[in-house]
Amino acid sequence: MKKELLLTLTCLSLPLSATQITYTPVNPSFGGNALNGTFLLSKAQSQNDHTEDYEEASFVEQFQDALERNLLYSLTSDIANGDFASGTYNTGEYIVQVIDTDPANVVVQITDIATGEMTEIIMPRITL
Repeated sequence: MKKELLLTLTCLSLPLSATQITYTPVNPSFGGNALNGTFLLSKAQSQNDHTEDYEEASFVEQFQDALERNLLYSLTSDIANGDFASGTYNTGEYIVQVIDTDPANVVVQITDIATGEMTEIIMPRITL
């Protein structure tokens, strides 16, 4: 008991000091040290997985990709809204088959033409 009291009194009698905490950003774009810029840029470039294959594609390939994206966007939007026509859609790389036989679900089968791998997505119908 004496030791605890002595320890408590010792802690309370020590002089306390405090300083203001100041935040300094690391990135020089936000006011940090300018010498950090090269280091941060090299770290970002080493982590960049983005490839620029799209720019190397010909105009025809870019146009075909844009058409495929537009078709898939329209199809997914129509399925989500419940305003779609069942059938088979060929995007060039995939065959998308929309099956509308189940009153409770919409079945979408996606087949990769190159590998023959098939994915089936079953979506419940949304009734409003």
